[in-house]
Amino acid sequence: MTEIMSRAGVKNLDNLGELSEQELEELYSWIDGIPLSRPKRNIARDFSDGVLVAEVIKHKIPKLVELHNYCPVNSTQQKMDNWFQLNRKVFKRLNFELAEDIVRQISNAKVGMIERVLFLLQARINRHIWEQQRQPALKTYENEYPEADQNTVSKVSPRRETKAAAPRAVAGAAGGAGLKGFKQSKEDVVPLILLEEKEQEVLAKNETIQILQAKIKRLEHLLHLKDIRIEDLQQGLEFTRATGKR
Repeated sequence: MTEIMSRAGVKNLDNLGELSEQELEELYSWIDGIPLSRPKRNIARDFSDGVLVAEVIKHKIPKLVELHNYCPVNSTQQKMDNWFQLNRKVFKRLNFELAEDIVRQISNAKVGMIERVLFLLQARINRHIWEQQRQPALKTYENEYPEADQNTVSKVSPRRETKAAAPRAVAGAAGGAGLKGFKQSKEDVVPLILLEEKEQEVLAKNETIQILQAKIKRLEHLLHLKDIRIEDLQQGLEFTRATGKR
């Protein structure tokens, strides 16, 4: 789905398919949770100039939008200019882009159009945020476990290594100068209680990593389900484009 949107953008939404009541409720709730510069009375008209969309993205991804680039306007052409600027400066970075006919319909406040655009945009915003949050976590993981691959974490217990090393240390001490020889090498011997503490730390970190991996898998699953829904909508879009229906 991402490849389709990245390559061709969103070309036509006329026959994209109506959003379900649950999807609309979730979308409106998402919008209501964002502080906007003007009250939302008629969503088609309120969002027609692109300004509130810029504010939505600014709230969710602050570094992606400069609000001074988008001013409230009245004429259709001025509204379209705002949307074209969003296309160039913002949407492309989200792998999301609107074609001119879609921009014109939104600017003319066509009923039901902005909801479908916001639905697709919400998915792209959520994916962008997830990808941005995932990168530091992966970097921290790789720094802490440089020799581990991406799917597994070494579960070798420090005790296994030290148990193998301990007999050599004791043997060296016994085979050397007795107690004196042992005292000379005691700096190389790790106290058992310290080994136990380190082992517990490793086990705790492994458990934390497993929990984080489970959360990542859950998020990936949710994103996959969202992508399936978007792909269904996109197929309706492509069908409309192919048949030339308006």
